[in-house]
Amino acid sequence: MNDNSYVLEVSWGCPSEKYPINGLFQFDQAKALHNIGEKIVFLALDMRSFRRIRKWGYNRFEKAGIPVIEYNFPWGPFSPELKYKAQDYSFNRAIKRIEKEFGIPRCIHVHCCQQAISVTDYCEQKNVPYIVTEHITPLNEGEAIEKRKEKALKGARTVIAVSNALARDVKKNYGADSVVIPNIVDLSEFKFSDARHPGDTFEFLSAASANHGKGFDVLVKAYAKFRNEISTETHLTIMGDGPELPIIKNLASELGIIDNITFTGSYVRKEFADKLAKSDCFVLPSRSETFGIVYIEALATGTPVIATKCGGPEDFVDDTNGILVPVDDVDALTEAMKVMVSDYQGNRSRFSSEHMKLVSETCKEKFAPESVAKEVASKLD
Repeated sequence: MNDNSYVLEVSWGCPSEKYPINGLFQFDQAKALHNIGEKIVFLALDMRSFRRIRKWGYNRFEKAGIPVIEYNFPWGPFSPELKYKAQDYSFNRAIKRIEKEFGIPRCIHVHCCQQAISVTDYCEQKNVPYIVTEHITPLNEGEAIEKRKEKALKGARTVIAVSNALARDVKKNYGADSVVIPNIVDLSEFKFSDARHPGDTFEFLSAASANHGKGFDVLVKAYAKFRNEISTETHLTIMGDGPELPIIKNLASELGIIDNITFTGSYVRKEFADKLAKSDCFVLPSRSETFGIVYIEALATGTPVIATKCGGPEDFVDDTNGILVPVDDVDALTEAMKVMVSDYQGNRSRFSSEHMKLVSETCKEKFAPESVAKEVASKLD
């Protein structure tokens, strides 16, 4: 390649067989840009803990026709200052190898201001413009780091926020304006399904990393309350692994509903898609979401959703495709689950198969990789 006609995508990771969701959404976007004709080089600055076993340093391979460079710096309990020094070092080492093989990029597209802080000096020195797609509301990591984040966001040609709620947070925290472009969602595995039959067990499904932010504790409490108040046969499947999974299982046992919940542990996209096709409602009471890709994936299969008013879902969940409830509200979640079962028993008067098929089609059109990629590509030049 060795010219400056390519775009360097900078992420915190690249999905692999061992870690299939690490940097998944960022690589989906790189693939989509590649598929509409952009020349892409993908750089993963992988600063995860040394517990995520992987090769140290520089690693070069191709994935989906895209050159991928990983710079892995497994670290221990570092302070933010040391962590970002390691990231700066990793970027500087990687970019020298990238320049040697591909030349200077015409633009750098960085995912999240945490990664952007390591590219700003390079972009200033080389006169390379950069854009930032913000996926998460950054945590306060100390005055020095926060100033670097602010500088990175304000120095970007364009800041893209994946939801209106996140755009407001970026403006409030860093004074940076942004445009809203939703995440690319690879929906190729998520087919519309009307294989749900009234009269069978009502199947609730939830899926996410088992951490405090996803609200699985609220879900289990609401499901226990819900089961005490209705006679319909129901079942809940929770897909995902994480630090709070043992706590959630213990809670389910204490509430006497452990036999009514299936915990699958970690999963891949295809497994989630297959399970959605056989479920009647997707429910995830997150405490915070800057976007919420799993809700989009559910809607793409025609599955109505229960989400929380926690940011991202408010951009695309409404009473035509699901129910929004307040964060941390067990009673409201219980009532929403009752509504879903009531609609099910009434042959889906609200969420009929015909209606949810239209929801699926609209969802796939709005979040299609090509559509979103074209919006992002318009900001690269």
